[in-house]
Amino acid sequence: MSRRLMHLTGFMLYGPAPHTQLSWVYPTHKIRHQWYEVEYWEEIARTLERGRFDLFFFADGWGGGNGAAIRWAIQFPTHDPVVLIPRLSAVTTHLGFAATMSTTFYPPYMLARKLASLDHVTKGRIGWNIVTSINDAEGRNFGVELPAHDERYDRADEYLDLVCRLWESWEPDAMVMDMERKVFAEPSKVHRIDFTGKWYSSRGPLNVVPGPQRRPVLFQAGASGRGRQFAARWADCVFAAGGTPERTVAFRKDLEQRMAAHGRDPARLQIIAACGPVVAASEAEARERAAEISERIPVEATIANMSGHWNVDLTRYPPETRLSELGDVGGTRGMVEFYREQGDPTIAEVARTYLNMSSQDGFVGTQAKVADTLQWMFEDGRIDGFQLSPQWYAPDYYRDIVELLIPELQRRGLTRTEYRGTTLRDLLAQDTPA
Repeated sequence: MSRRLMHLTGFMLYGPAPHTQLSWVYPTHKIRHQWYEVEYWEEIARTLERGRFDLFFFADGWGGGNGAAIRWAIQFPTHDPVVLIPRLSAVTTHLGFAATMSTTFYPPYMLARKLASLDHVTKGRIGWNIVTSINDAEGRNFGVELPAHDERYDRADEYLDLVCRLWESWEPDAMVMDMERKVFAEPSKVHRIDFTGKWYSSRGPLNVVPGPQRRPVLFQAGASGRGRQFAARWADCVFAAGGTPERTVAFRKDLEQRMAAHGRDPARLQIIAACGPVVAASEAEARERAAEISERIPVEATIANMSGHWNVDLTRYPPETRLSELGDVGGTRGMVEFYREQGDPTIAEVARTYLNMSSQDGFVGTQAKVADTLQWMFEDGRIDGFQLSPQWYAPDYYRDIVELLIPELQRRGLTRTEYRGTTLRDLLAQDTPA
């Protein structure tokens, strides 16, 4: 029996700072291309493929633009990754891609059509990160009022029902392209769906021929109770905040129970944990780099980032305010609940480490030390893989990961040395959905 292997994902936004605040700050003489140049992204994609990563994952956002976001590039600006992915798929052969698209802002038919088309363009290497959007600023940019947290997921359930029916509106053998009979497709095998729900409707069929995967791989990161329920019903792969093995085991058990209640096979569940290792040839060099990352981030910048994610203006509260005093949070509830479970810290205490992966000791050090941490979480925490987010200039960050950490993981038999299969679903070892 072959050994279970880690899945690895490169995580970014199509912007200057993918995750960690001010990660775009870097010595100018080391910069080969800027984030707004396509060569920057091509280099990253090629590097990830060289490291045998599963996919290049693009988060996205549609809000921002306040003073703090503009000053420090707090997940602003953010360009559209859907238009970038075809270019990157052309310079790679096996690497998968995932685009974030919102069920709140994209009309279902348009989204189904775009992703089906991307499945063709990427030759079956596309996935969809399903989000319902998190803050009012995004809604204002689209001219709509953002629904309440749980209602967003209620709408998303209906949305997924609709788009999946659109992707299945063509039977597998509908397109024949019979040159002699001059028949392109059998009309009896292309179906209207005549969908009418509470919020959405569509006649169908989809006017795109099914791609190599028939539908994209579905990713989701809901951590709240309602978010987990949604993920258990629809997701092929779930992103998690990480934490102790005990916490991740409990997270997996909860999702598996919810999946079984939906009639899905829990054995198909894939859980990918977020991390941002700082790897160097020596422990001292790694710690020096981690300290530099932490020192360059103004607390005000972090609080601005937290405000956007949590959909609450934290600058209105004293820094010593405890999270329990904030009341209901309409943004990423799962993340707030995670910090509340750590002893109800203050806003200032959370801000010192928020999204700064280099503040986690086990992820800072030599390749052997970091590999020990990843292996521990992989085996004891029942994590299926890791989502790596760059802590500094992304092309160099991923180069260091691929040249230092990946060989150590391969030596231990934890990650692949060669690709197998041709689609993203092949890489994740999942069957085409019925």
